[in-house]
Amino acid sequence: MKKEIRIVSFLVLIAVVALWGVAPVVSKAVFDRGMFSPGVLIMLRGLISVIAMAIAINKGFKKIDKSYLICIPAGVILALAYIFQFVGLNYTHPSKNAFLENISCITIPLFMFLFIREKPKWYSIMAACLCVVGSLVLVGNGFDFAMFFKSGDIKGDGLSAIGGLFFGLDTAFTKIYSKGKDPLIFVFIQLCVMTVLASAYAFIFEGQVFHTFTISFDIVPVLIVIFLGVVCTAVCWVCRAWAMKYIDAVTVSLLVPFSAVVASVLSIAFEIEEFTLNLMIGGLIIILAVAISAFFDYRRGLKEDVQESLQAEGPPEEIEQSEQ
Repeated sequence: MKKEIRIVSFLVLIAVVALWGVAPVVSKAVFDRGMFSPGVLIMLRGLISVIAMAIAINKGFKKIDKSYLICIPAGVILALAYIFQFVGLNYTHPSKNAFLENISCITIPLFMFLFIREKPKWYSIMAACLCVVGSLVLVGNGFDFAMFFKSGDIKGDGLSAIGGLFFGLDTAFTKIYSKGKDPLIFVFIQLCVMTVLASAYAFIFEGQVFHTFTISFDIVPVLIVIFLGVVCTAVCWVCRAWAMKYIDAVTVSLLVPFSAVVASVLSIAFEIEEFTLNLMIGGLIIILAVAISAFFDYRRGLKEDVQESLQAEGPPEEIEQSEQ
């Protein structure tokens, strides 16, 4: 049964990352057309997702106890991840923004070790290194790396990478502290905290400091926010929290590059950005990291299933005695 659940979890995560690939392309179009500023979009996206989840939870709120206080720091981490990612997206291309989110592959093994002393597997270290190499190629100016830091997108790329670091922390944190908790309620409280912090950022920094606060109530922007809030936030984060119970945290983070593939294809197709060799080669390197981690994690999972089944059966002598 565990084998089947792991396969279903893997397929669910594929669907989630595909939808997350659509999100940066849609969000970039929103920013370019002056519909919403980044903080406002995060705020509205979070608010709509919270409303949708509250309706879905219904009577499930009775399950909430003091153990769910852990969702507050999880929400702070998620808010920081979204703010850095979306502000970065405002200054760079959707493909780079989506791929640079995968800097999380560096932080996840580190935080898993710091939190629960889980030593990273050799293939996780290899995959993390490949992610770093792929990211460097991706943001490079051609293949003249002497010009690396003179890229016109360096501000957006840097903020996007910081967002990726926080997403990695969120993945490790969720993997450890969501155990034994209803994934729907865990994500709901997390998104509530994120929405509050995003609102503070939008009204204080975008409204008072930078004077970039932008909001539109036209039908198209409203429909876009509903799609991002309900589908790409509420549904996707709940599915991710459920799937992480059966999939290794590092594999979860390294599946995310597939969202960047979707984002790149859509971004190029809609002429938001141009195709480059850096994008193709950097993306392929990161996808290779995904394949390595997923393959070896799956093999490790199969071995664990076999060991658990043998332990459940017990030694041969005990089986014979029970039969007599």
